[in-house]
This record gives sequence, C-alpha cells and structure tokens, in this order.
Amino acid sequence: MTAPARRCLALVVTVVALAAGLTLPSYAEQTGSGTAARSTAQRAPVTQVQRVRVSWQGTSDNPDYVNSAVVPGIGSLDLICRPNDTRVRLYTDRRGRETQMWLQKYETKNGRAVVAVKTPRIYQYAHAEDSGRGGTGYYAHEGLNQVPGVENRSQGGYMHGVISQRSSRGAAGGQVASPLPVTTFELDWNWNGFDHPQRYRSCTIDATITTQFPADQRTVLTWRGWETAPQETLRTALPGIGWLHLSCPTDTDVAPTVWIDPYTEDSSLYLEDVRGEGAVADQRTTTTRDFDPATGLLGPYPLPSNGTLRMRVVNGEASRWLMLSSYWVTNDRWGPGRNVCEIAAGAYNR
Repeated sequence: MTAPARRCLALVVTVVALAAGLTLPSYAEQTGSGTAARSTAQRAPVTQVQRVRVSWQGTSDNPDYVNSAVVPGIGSLDLICRPNDTRVRLYTDRRGRETQMWLQKYETKNGRAVVAVKTPRIYQYAHAEDSGRGGTGYYAHEGLNQVPGVENRSQGGYMHGVISQRSSRGAAGGQVASPLPVTTFELDWNWNGFDHPQRYRSCTIDATITTQFPADQRTVLTWRGWETAPQETLRTALPGIGWLHLSCPTDTDVAPTVWIDPYTEDSSLYLEDVRGEGAVADQRTTTTRDFDPATGLLGPYPLPSNGTLRMRVVNGEASRWLMLSSYWVTNDRWGPGRNVCEIAAGAYNR
C-alpha cells in the first residue's frame, strides 16, 4: 500500500453541522443595547474534524513515521516522529501569500512546566517594500524535541494551534482571491527509547484538526499600512453563543480588542492569554469577563501585539472553545506603509 493510501485510511473525518442558535436574537437586540446592527440571515456553518495519529512500536515491521492532514484551501499538516526527527510541519504551494501557524506549546523542561508562543510562517515578502527575492520555502515547522538529535525520552507535551492565510505583506505580493477558512488544532506527543535499539523504541502523536465552512464566515481580520481603505473591524457568528467581534484600528491611540455579543445575559468569557516563552506561571494570564448589563457584552479584552488567546465562551447551555492569534504594528519605525494587523480565530471541536 502506498504512503498516501495509508494516510487516507488513517484519517478520520467527521462533518458536524452546527446550526443551533443562528436565528436567535441577541440580548442587545432584545434590549436595544450593543454596538452594531445584527443580521439573522446567516448560513449554517459546517465543521470538518480530522483526527490524525502517528503511533508506532519499534517491534513493527514497517512503522509509519509520518501522517498527514489536509488544511483546506491552504495545504497540508504533517506529523513526523522519527528517531532523529520529531516535528509538526506545515506546507502550502502559495509562498507569495502570508501563511501562519500560531502555537501555544506546552511541555516540561528541566522539571518545570513551560509554555511558548511559536509562529512558523511561510512567506515571500517580509514587508511592504520587500523585493520578494528572500522569504522562506514552501514549508515551515515546529520541532518537538528539546535537544539536537532528539532526546531518548520526551517529557510529553501538547499544543493548541491556529492556521490562517492572507494577502502578502508586500504591496506587490500575491493577493487572496477568495476567503479561505481558518483551521485550528490540538495536538499531544510522547516518545521513548530513541537512544536504544529499534525494538525498544516507540512514539505517539495525536492531533484533532478543525475547519469551519463556509469560508466567507471565516474570522480573519487583516490590514496593511499601504492600503487606502483598510478593514478595521470584523463580526462573525458563533452558533448558539452570539457574535464574535474583532477591532484593530489603524489609530495608534485606540487599542485592538476582542469582545462577544452574546444572545442572552446568561453568558461568560474565559481567556488564557499566552505571550513570549517561559514558565507557565509567568507567561500565561487567565481571566474571566462576565456579562456587562450596561453594554450587553462580554469584554472587550485587549489583543496582544504578538501573542495568542485561547477562549471559552458560554451562553446558557452552549459553549465554544476558540483559538486566536494576534500580531499588529501601528508605529513601524520605517514608516506607516509597513504597519500591519493580522488576527485569526477559529473554533475547536472538543
């Protein structure tokens, strides 16, 4: 059997229709509060879930060290676990666009629980004036090992990720002709015996990968400093919950924020804000935003200039986990043409 055929057999895809709550009026609509007019005519989103696994024992005759999943509209995500190579690898054939895989990577190092924000990127143009002769190749990855050559035994780890693609940062770069969906994933790994003979070795990587359709309801807010009329706000329906709002003003005096306009006041927003790299206690901030009866909203919460938010939104009996990446520059020292805002958010199937 060929490797692609094995991957197809290993790939389990579940399509879940999530239509509940799409036509319910929000609390703000009922009370007259809130900040924007609502549209109740929304197409029901459909969620594609892929469960992908690499799992082998050294006693196997032909262990599969690699398994892959499709990243709809963008490319593929490879899970790799060889005795000398452990990583998660993203591929796209459109290097002229800005493709990002933002990660919250949790693991144990030197007996400490640590977390790091990682951003493997695939791009041709680094900024508005870039010639396009540099950039990356068509792959980007994040390693799972902690030492060169891969340690004998991993301490185990897991990550939350969000993958998105948008127009190039370069004014002359390729543009995204149609909306592309956002893909999120959760992944964990563990291996043992890599310093010993093959029969003592083993490895497992498990991933759950979620993509929501239709793509025109994707939650990606992007603007470039060289645009004449950049989009600074975005609103997306959260089935059964309400509306997700993003704001990334070009005005340097106004902070980029996220907030939820829930259907009812029986709602709450929990956030895990991860920036930088280090001990979990130092790099992750957790907080809750309760329903504000004066505004009819949850939030707003400030978006990190270079970081991630993992959020759980609750409305009545409904709840949804979201992963959000945020990168913005509104005062680039080389001039406003290089200012940029790149925000992406997607839901998990849990």
